[in-house]
Amino acid sequence: MVLVEGPWMDSKEDHLRALQERIYGCLNAALDGKLAEQFPQSVGKTVVVRVDCYDVPQNEVDEFIGRFAAGVSRMPDYATEGSPYVADFRFEVNHGSLPS
Repeated sequence: MVLVEGPWMDSKEDHLRALQERIYGCLNAALDGKLAEQFPQSVGKTVVVRVDCYDVPQNEVDEFIGRFAAGVSRMPDYATEGSPYVADFRFEVNHGSLPS
């Protein structure tokens, strides 16, 4: 699952909060079987949530994703054990710049 971020014009906190909600939406779609409905070959596999960032504060986003990944792995509502749809979650971040 790929999310695209940037460039950010408002406060970092607002963007990080919105990104968090979008990531939760991805996790919910995977755990609820919505991803499997659309992509049956994904059943029982690791779901990768990749955030492609363009012109965003790299350190803040990387740190946020690291904290998010560590925190969500301890939340019972997002546990993958016993899920018929998801083996595990993995998070990736890519950074780039939009052409001028």
